[in-house]
Amino acid sequence: MCGNFERLKKLYEKIVLKFENNPQASGVKVDPSCKNAYDLLHNKHQHSYIIFKIDKNDTAIVVEKVGDKNAPYSEFVDEMKKLVEDGKECRYAAVDVEVTVQRQGAEGTSTLNKVIFVQYCPDNAPVRRRMLYASSVRALKASLGLESLFQVQASEMSDLDEKSVKSDLMSNQRI
Repeated sequence: MCGNFERLKKLYEKIVLKFENNPQASGVKVDPSCKNAYDLLHNKHQHSYIIFKIDKNDTAIVVEKVGDKNAPYSEFVDEMKKLVEDGKECRYAAVDVEVTVQRQGAEGTSTLNKVIFVQYCPDNAPVRRRMLYASSVRALKASLGLESLFQVQASEMSDLDEKSVKSDLMSNQRI
């Protein structure tokens, strides 16, 4: 009995180490267009959002939709609703969110733009898709440098409510 436990423990550790040391543990690669689009969003503010998906062959994360520069947050939510087929599909997104803040010691308010990362995996999506998206997110975050971004994990569209997202964003930021 003790020998079986040790073998299972070693197997478990081998699997865990494989996934921890390999950001592409799912085998899904990140298409170079994702990095190009993200750089235009983050560095040059040429887009308001980018929606990413895993392609139909389950081999690569690709750009599915790019929002125009001045598109409102509500357009991003509307596009997500269209693309996720009534909550049966998962998606990733990077969204440039504009927030108004009152800085300590300053008069008036300031407007800031913060890029957030969204991982949308609805409960109605097939288990295999949810697992694939969950195991592939590290590859996308690592290749785009998203580790330090505020992250929204959504399982339903109401989790993407603009006021709620902005409130959570501001409560987690130093200004």
